[in-house]
Amino acid sequence: MIDLLLSALPILTFTSSSILLALVTYQLINPNFRFWPPPEGQPRKKTVFMILFRIVVYGLIIFSILYVWRIGLPVSAPAKVLAILLFACGFAIAFGATIALGWANAFGSKEGLRTDGIFRYSRNPIYIATWFGLAGWALLIPVPFAIATLVTWALIYLVAIFIEERWLAQEYGEQFREYCQAVRRFF
Repeated sequence: MIDLLLSALPILTFTSSSILLALVTYQLINPNFRFWPPPEGQPRKKTVFMILFRIVVYGLIIFSILYVWRIGLPVSAPAKVLAILLFACGFAIAFGATIALGWANAFGSKEGLRTDGIFRYSRNPIYIATWFGLAGWALLIPVPFAIATLVTWALIYLVAIFIEERWLAQEYGEQFREYCQAVRRFF
């Protein structure tokens, strides 16, 4: 069973992440196509996003646990320390920023523009912190498929920044433009 999961999960997770990347990239190129944030009145798009995203995240988690259980962590002690620090700090900050933003707001609901707390320093702290977590994950599980899926996830988040900025400008107008002038996109 473990061997089956270790061979099936890479295909499933990479395929799901590739589909997500294709959808958000298409939206970036064609603004008339709305996929993220999920358009109101189109719950299927949100469902598709959530299913694909959960396959990526849970698939990588399950694969990583099975891989470590079966093979161990194949990196040196200093690399493990760095990887664990990046992974733990990155995802802890991303999770904290998601809670500060509001869970529904983070998944496309219009519940107000957050400009305080960690959002005073960056317009995209969730994505940036996640990139650090993904880098740590790639160092911990240096398997080509896992690295390819993690890179695809990072690219999805990069494209999402530009899509969300367009959406936020439409939703919050002048308030968002002032925020953009005061706070940098990344750091």
